[in-house]
Amino acid sequence: MDRRDQVIRQWRLLHVLTVRGGCTIRELTREVNCSRRTVRQDLVVLQEAGFPLTAEQDGRESRYRLIEGPSGTPPVTFSLTELMSLHLGRHLLVPLRGTPVGDAIHTALEKVSSTLGPKAKALLDDIEQCISAGTLQAKDSSRAVETLRLLQQALHERRTVEAEYHSFGRDSASRRRLDPVHLWHQQGGIYLAAYCHTRRQVLTFALERFRQVRISDDTFQSPPEFNLDRYLEGSFGLFRGEPVRVALRFSRRVARYVAERQWHLSQSLAPLLTGELEMTLRVPLTPEVRRWILGYGKDVEVLEPKSLREDIRREWLAALRGAEGRVEELRLTARKARPRRRPSRVVALTDAERTRGRTRRTDIKP
Repeated sequence: MDRRDQVIRQWRLLHVLTVRGGCTIRELTREVNCSRRTVRQDLVVLQEAGFPLTAEQDGRESRYRLIEGPSGTPPVTFSLTELMSLHLGRHLLVPLRGTPVGDAIHTALEKVSSTLGPKAKALLDDIEQCISAGTLQAKDSSRAVETLRLLQQALHERRTVEAEYHSFGRDSASRRRLDPVHLWHQQGGIYLAAYCHTRRQVLTFALERFRQVRISDDTFQSPPEFNLDRYLEGSFGLFRGEPVRVALRFSRRVARYVAERQWHLSQSLAPLLTGELEMTLRVPLTPEVRRWILGYGKDVEVLEPKSLREDIRREWLAALRGAEGRVEELRLTARKARPRRRPSRVVALTDAERTRGRTRRTDIKP
């Protein structure tokens, strides 16, 4: 039995016991879709792990529940600095707002905050004016709460989902059969790694791009070899592909900024005597990589591969043509907007006027 399946099933048992307040073995077997023996073994494992489980006789069956309150949950004491860190860190969870996980964390932080006195709360508010933490450009997952719930359920129960998904790259929707493997939060959004029956490989899907999700009756075995870190090694951000060696040279102006950050696990940096910086890394040639390179403008040069160098060159030429076209368009617009002068003619001078050196001009009547 895959250890991942056991952990997810036990997490599901804890969730059901918490929500329902108590369940019999028979009810739990239906919830997690496994045998009574497996459920009993899981309950023993949870008890040995320290979860406060108790069993009460309910007719001919025992009803298991989690003990709540002081006798069930051990008291936890936080220092003021720990409370401050939790208070400030709540903004990092904005992408999870409206989701079960986000709501649970919000409730927990509210409970922690309620234990503080007025002066302590005022101090935290004052500190927040000086120090804060947040996620820029976070996606709003609250509109996809039901989608997330269905995907979580399918993930826990190892069930295939039938979904309609709108692809960002192709800007079109398609029907897919997916086996959910892993949900995670990254770059301000929630993403699903799932085996696609059409493409016959594990792909990444953005939560907010699902149009419809339906859990089927078909079950699947989770790939035991799946590991999120290894899965993301073949990506630069979120897009995956076949990694190739990429070599870049950054100018002196941005060299220190680039060197201060880890952009990819495979990166290798080589400072030059000129103050420039050379970077090599193994990444797929995805749109994300190209956008990252283009963002440095004239301060980066692609050394290899040649195909990427040509791609970046074409992008800059296209941008230059677009800019020149825009400049010409503005020039023509400005020319059309100028007030037109009315033409005039010089009237013949009399001898007297010519003598005095005066020129008389009369407007031409339209």
